[in-house]
Amino acid sequence: MHPTQGQHHFSRQDALIWGRPAAEVVALHMQTKGLRRALIVTNRSLTDSQLLSGVKEALGAACAGVFSECTAHSPRADVLAGASQARQAGADVIVAVGGGSVIDSAKLMLACLWLNLHDDEGIDRLQAGDFADTLRGEHAVRMIAVPTTLSAAEFTHLAGVTDTRTGSKQLFEHPLYVPSLVVLDPGATRDTPDWLLASTGIRSIDHCVETLCSSRPSPYADAMALHGLKLLSQGLRSFIAEPDKPAHRLDCQLGTWLAVSGPVAGVPIGASHVIGRVLGGAFGVPHGHTSCVLLPGVLAWNASADNGRQAQIAHAMGAETNESAAAAVATLVRHLGQPGSLRDLGIQREHFSLIAEKSLTMLAHPGCDGNPRPIHSASQIFEILDLVY
Repeated sequence: MHPTQGQHHFSRQDALIWGRPAAEVVALHMQTKGLRRALIVTNRSLTDSQLLSGVKEALGAACAGVFSECTAHSPRADVLAGASQARQAGADVIVAVGGGSVIDSAKLMLACLWLNLHDDEGIDRLQAGDFADTLRGEHAVRMIAVPTTLSAAEFTHLAGVTDTRTGSKQLFEHPLYVPSLVVLDPGATRDTPDWLLASTGIRSIDHCVETLCSSRPSPYADAMALHGLKLLSQGLRSFIAEPDKPAHRLDCQLGTWLAVSGPVAGVPIGASHVIGRVLGGAFGVPHGHTSCVLLPGVLAWNASADNGRQAQIAHAMGAETNESAAAAVATLVRHLGQPGSLRDLGIQREHFSLIAEKSLTMLAHPGCDGNPRPIHSASQIFEILDLVY
């Protein structure tokens, strides 16, 4: 059953191209759109990769430089440094090559370029909403994204950036943060470690699950999430068995696209995402690993509020008869060789109070109130954490 009222938000993304070499697509897009100076934003692990070399070669003189200092969880310092290099280079487009942290950093770099922000004070003002009337971006520098993981940051208009002064992940939102073009090239994942591709695949399964279980679902998002769940569940198993086959990687990429359609359209997320953001910002846990650990426990905790959605999830994942959704996710996590407990992540019980405090704050943010079983207290967060400890 769906709510008798609702709303759906369409993304400002212009195009998605899949199955073609990223270098070829990026260069053609630059030429077609009359773009002349591209700053490539990436991380050090990709600096000497064939992927990055191919993009630089294809761009030729249109490559205005490479910023390769992006690090995990998108700290503000990376954003400010990248924006400064883009400004000095006179870039008219940013080409983000990497995973979620690279792409989220690039999103906020755009805002720094639009508003001429140079320091933490400027980002503080942006976080406070001081630029609400001026941050329109009609003629703004935009982004092309070449994702190398399955995190799906390339499809959202949200940027998660860490304020290292407080150890908190902050969310920034603007419709033009979403890349104007996304290129899904299976070859772009070749240099990504298998553990990272597999764990971010579970992150995208988390998108599917929390879309389907959301307190405010929608028919469009349900359809996307169910098919995305099938593609990801099958694609991840096939990828582990035959990692050299591009078709398996592409199935996972396409599943990732479908998986995030719900959150992009305004379906609110649940406790797995919310607590996961806290583990990322405060403890540096990779987002893929937060989903590997938290999602089975959140599903189990939410079972008392389930209206039949969890059975659909288990079926879409190809679960054994009578296997619960929580068990189906946990089984896949083990099959992929990913961590399955907070202890595996180095999180101890003495950390629970801090996690609960920050999670309750995050739950109050727009779009974070989709858990089907309402959470009102720290003790409820403790219950979830105990299930996955």
